[in-house]
Amino acid sequence: MFYSPKHSMVEKSSPARRRIAGVAVAGASVALGSMATAQSASASTNANVWDAVAACESGGNWSINTGNGFYGGLQFTSQTWQGFGGGKYASNAHQATKAQQIEIAQKVLQTQGPGAWPVCSQKAGLTKANGMTGGGSTAPAPAPQAAPAPQAPSRSEVRTPAAAGALAVDGIRGPKTNAGIESWVGATQDGALSATDVKALQAKVGTVQDGIIGPKTTTALQSVVGAHQDGIWGPQTTKALQTYLNGL
Repeated sequence: MFYSPKHSMVEKSSPARRRIAGVAVAGASVALGSMATAQSASASTNANVWDAVAACESGGNWSINTGNGFYGGLQFTSQTWQGFGGGKYASNAHQATKAQQIEIAQKVLQTQGPGAWPVCSQKAGLTKANGMTGGGSTAPAPAPQAAPAPQAPSRSEVRTPAAAGALAVDGIRGPKTNAGIESWVGATQDGALSATDVKALQAKVGTVQDGIIGPKTTTALQSVVGAHQDGIWGPQTTKALQTYLNGL
């Protein structure tokens, strides 16, 4: 709900590129061996799920930059990449390694779920379970295909423009952003955070409900919205929060 990942320059993949979850084995006498083989193949599929997502998103090109505002194998926007901590590796995703891109993608997945890649997650079979354990695979990625030509973004969380009435991601916590917070925590929307509103926010992010926005509350909020956790509520935290609220 907050950082739009998604990325979706969807490229059709041929049936030959799709992984096979099971292996057919002739003869009832080798049934147990067949089951073990199928399980092994399934585990491999889970381990390589990010390769499958990347194959759909970018043709498996982890360093792609076509100039359309989406970068790397999993097609991050700069905002999403920076908001989930990718800036510690590179300015944009295409400049980072595959492993680093997967690490940031797992943070997005943990917060937003597979819907961050609404089309390609379904094609690749991405789930929170296999996506959080699939980053360590050393299996080769699918061979890069020709980079897709820049085109209008497909419908995805990261690429969908903010709807009318969505919060401006400007890093300013004004009345409209406060009202968005109040809506999120189930409080009366008057655009001014009262102590009661703050307690509701603290309950939402799982910290002590004392009605005071201090470092602990801010750190808990930063964890939820994917901002850098330094306990200081500045413009970057507000931007992360605004993006998060826009995705709800």
